[in-house]
Amino acid sequence: MALITNIQHFLDENGEVPNIPQETQELLVFLSAVIEAASAKYDAPVTFADAKCRSVEDGQSCQGEIEVWVYAEDNTIGWECLECGEEGVISNWEGTQWDKRNYTCH
Repeated sequence: MALITNIQHFLDENGEVPNIPQETQELLVFLSAVIEAASAKYDAPVTFADAKCRSVEDGQSCQGEIEVWVYAEDNTIGWECLECGEEGVISNWEGTQWDKRNYTCH
């Protein structure tokens, strides 16, 4: 099953992370690592996140590598675990604190 995420749903009106439950914080840490990896290598066809899979099956954590990329047509970030196949997309990440694109000022 795919995890479809609008990252803005984790932020308050000022673009900051409010006080959220621990489980939600753990998910946000994972998603922010995916955003940072994809945006840091924005022009690369694919890269890897500095986070391991969060999927749990039969009481065991997967810990597989997470492959990430940016879809050119709508600028969403796609991700997939190479071990278990868990996957998702993240939208509305542009301009967040995890956006690591290298902007050039003219």
